[in-house]
Amino acid sequence: MKIGATKIDGRVSRAQKQREVRRAAMLAVARQIFSDKGYHATSIDDLIAAAGVARGTFDLYFQSKRAIFDELLDELFQTLVGVVHRIDVGPGAPPPAEQMNATVELVFGTLLENRALARILLREAVGIDADFDRKLAEFYGRIENLIVQALETGTEMGLVRPCDAQVAARCVLGAIKELVHHAFVERDPAEADLLKLGHELIAFTLNGLLVAP
Repeated sequence: MKIGATKIDGRVSRAQKQREVRRAAMLAVARQIFSDKGYHATSIDDLIAAAGVARGTFDLYFQSKRAIFDELLDELFQTLVGVVHRIDVGPGAPPPAEQMNATVELVFGTLLENRALARILLREAVGIDADFDRKLAEFYGRIENLIVQALETGTEMGLVRPCDAQVAARCVLGAIKELVHHAFVERDPAEADLLKLGHELIAFTLNGLLVAP
């Protein structure tokens, strides 16, 4: 009985692994098709043909084109939020500007690794429907709140001038979104010096344009 149970468990494990591999392959194909054609122009037939599966197989894993798109973007959102950290002001922590540069490098690196999905998010994700707009707004809201906290901490430490942290955070977020859009949608990010862009973003955020007196 134990031998038989072991065989059954082994078959179940192999079947589960095969399902996971097939699901991951379908997600990878969908990521590229969405990037090449855009979300709205991509049909389920496009996804099925590119993945080389039957419609029934697709339906076993995803209920709709929107479902597979949501999963891809949720994965990107979680990854991006995971690399954005609060400034550490504890003893021995690196200077705030150094920490900010490191965070921006991680964000740009993550977007570069997921460039196909980043292009979709920046190019046409807005306006898919009200539910998705809320999800996108919540994501940007979380990033904005992290910037607000960083500004308020900086003000308390005497590193940031007194300001309306909410307004300033939106200015910073707007600059980030525009710069990322330029680097990942209007041009090939592989041709951009992302490290230089990130450092200039932080320098502009912290120092503006005027020469210090």
